[in-house]
Parts: sequence; C-alpha cells; structure tokens
Amino acid sequence: MSARSGGNPGHTLPTDALTRRNLLLRAGGGALALSGAASILAACGGGGSSDGGSSATSSGASGGQGKGIGGIPIASKQHPVKLPIYDANQAIKSGLDPEAGPLTVFDWGDYVSPEVLKSFEKKYGVEAKLTTYADFQESLGKISSGAIKADVWVPVVERIPQLVAAKLIQPLNHDYVPNFANVIPAMANPYYDQGSQYTMPNYIWTTGILWRGDLLPDLDPQSESNPWDVFWTTQGIKGKLGLQNAEAFDPLSLGLLRNGVTDFPNTTKAQVDEATAKLKELTANGAKFQYTGFQPIANGTQVIAQAWNGDAFVAPGYLKKGTPASAIRYWFPDDGVGAVNSDFWSIPKTAKNPVLGHLFINHLLQEQTAIENFKVVGYQQPLKGLTAERFKELELGDPDLLDAVVVTETDADKGLPNPTPSKDQLTWYEDAFASLTSGAS
Repeated sequence: MSARSGGNPGHTLPTDALTRRNLLLRAGGGALALSGAASILAACGGGGSSDGGSSATSSGASGGQGKGIGGIPIASKQHPVKLPIYDANQAIKSGLDPEAGPLTVFDWGDYVSPEVLKSFEKKYGVEAKLTTYADFQESLGKISSGAIKADVWVPVVERIPQLVAAKLIQPLNHDYVPNFANVIPAMANPYYDQGSQYTMPNYIWTTGILWRGDLLPDLDPQSESNPWDVFWTTQGIKGKLGLQNAEAFDPLSLGLLRNGVTDFPNTTKAQVDEATAKLKELTANGAKFQYTGFQPIANGTQVIAQAWNGDAFVAPGYLKKGTPASAIRYWFPDDGVGAVNSDFWSIPKTAKNPVLGHLFINHLLQEQTAIENFKVVGYQQPLKGLTAERFKELELGDPDLLDAVVVTETDADKGLPNPTPSKDQLTWYEDAFASLTSGAS
C-alpha cells in the first residue's frame, strides 16, 4: 500500500514521498528479519507458549493454522482468531478525562493529513505530533526499546499474535470510540482480531490492474475470460509493465490469481512454482519491479502495472499537462475476489496518553475527517458512508475512476488478504521473489 501527500488528482506529490511497508522480507534477508522481530518479541515476554506468568481472562484464541509466538493461532479468513486478554494487560477504565498530551502518533510515512492532526488539536486543545517510520522492524525496535513512547501505532496484521503475547499493545476500550459504529461489518469484526479487542481499522486497499486507457484503448480486463491474463496477452507492452515489490507475496499474488488460485493461506509449493514460472514470462518481457506504479504509468514509461488502488487515485496528478484524468484506468474484480489488505490502529502498552490515543482513533473514524484524509492520501477508512457515490458528489476525481478505486463492502468481505505464512511458505515466497528479481532493475 502506498499513501501520498497531496493525493487529490489535481495536485502533484513530492517524489521523495515513497515510503511504505517494507518488512525486510527480501532475498537473503527474510528469515533474518523475522527472527529478529521474534527475538525482540520474545525478550518482551512473547517467546513461549505461556502467558508470561499471568492468566488470560478470556478463553484465548480459537481456530487458526498452527500457532505462533505465545501459543496464539495464526489467523486467516477461514480461521478467524479471538485474541486472549491477560490479567496483566487490561484496557483502560471508562470515564477517564483526556490527558494533557502531547499526543504522539507513530505511523508509516505520508498517511495522516496535516489538516487532520490540526483538527484533532483544535478539538481537544492538545498538541498532536506525528513520528514516522519506513518499515515494521524499525517501528518494533523503537516501541519495544522505549525509544518512542507512542500513543497510537500502526503495526502489521501478520504480527498481531506476537504483539499481543508480548504485551506490547493494550486492549482497547470501545467506550472511547463511538465512531466504531461507522465501520463496515467486515472490518468491525476482522478475522485477525475478532471483536476488535486490540485493533481499530485504519486503511483498506485493493491490488489490481492500473493502465493508460489512452495508450491501450482496446484493453478491457472485465471483458476477458481471465482478466488477470492481460499482462500476458496484451500486445505492444514489452518493457512497459510494472510489478509490485513491497512484499515477496505481492507479485506472487498476481501469478496465483492468473492461475486460478484463491486460497492464499494454503498455497502449495507446486502452486508457488507455477505462479513463479508465469511471472518469469513477464520479466522476460521487460516487467519492472517497483514499490508504486503511479509515476511510471502517469509519465508513460509504463502502460500497465500491478498496483494499489491509491496509485490510481493519485496518478492523474502526474499526467502531462493536457492529458485528461480519464486516461488513468484501474480494474479490480466486481466480486471482490482479489488481493485486499488493511492497516489498523493500536495503542502500545507504554502509551503515556491512552485516552487521547483512543480519541484520535475515534477522530479518524468520523466520516468527515476520513473524507478530508482521503483527499490527501488517496486511501479510505472502511466506513459505511465512504462510497464511490459519496466521493463523486464531492467531485474528488473522475467518476469512472472513483467507481474503480473505492473499496466496497463486497471487496472487504470477499477480498483475499496477504497470508501470514508458515515457515515453509515463507521460504517458498522468498526463494520465488529472489529468482524473479535476480538481475532485475
């Protein structure tokens, strides 16, 4: 996922605003990166199957595909998990007054509009400071060491069980977040945290097909029997294709979907090998690996790319003067069966201002605040009122493009999150990514 400053299609974004979730899962570094995170979490009390000496007041986790650190099952949509709440890590009490602040927001770069921070400051009469990071490892190290005393933090879905077992994040008190009622059902009770005991939804996004409609006028994925196959069948695109590299699984998801594989959590070695072989056909045709696709698509160095919906929303702002916004096209399946991922807000156990932290989350789950943030970053909170029709009423972009990029409740319900891999799967994904990117520019 990639959020941007100034994401309104009428604005141009700074070229250095290119940071996002790099879990350090790269060729030669994936296992080391995860073991490093595990070491930090283990040192904080999440390294074994016990609860670190305190008993769980809930019945613990249910379902899952095997267990991770702390004995908490790995979550998937097929096996949702209810996380344990420990006696030694309880939610704050109801009815507390907001602290004096300042509020410290710890987030990926370029995800919170400065105007949203200002509106929170005005509403509660406190200072709100944003501190950013470029990858999860960095943020985890700073939270666990105490280098950052954050009041709200955005980790990654894959690491929730470890964070809970290590008691690095605290349970939430929903009394302080009445705007949680605005959240769409699929994200109000997410598979990775049933009951939203530790998390509140932040952004949700899709990964689809981004292309230049003016340069590929005959391209229409929806009309194809296999829309994902357009990367392989479209003529005249040699050297002008883009593939994602934010995570090892990202390009593989395209190959898997093209081959008809939708059970991401249970991918087999054979399926990964077959997807890799198909993707190698694209790299042989000049496909480039990249973090974001909005700039190469907008400037015409690429004509088709695997990309996030937010790339499509901001791309019109990079088009050559005189090129209509309608030149940017984006496709994601109407039935929602494609890659759909999400971020979430959490409150660290060491937060100095947990009441303010709750109130900040509530602020971003307010519809008007979410709209103002969407204008800037190009991604939406999963709220019931944030629909394509609503954004079209506000004239926030080309109507057809808004229809394509806005995540629907169907997308959220049917979408396929990037899976939390088993040890074997992680090895397959990393080996596949290494073979795909070896020698790639």
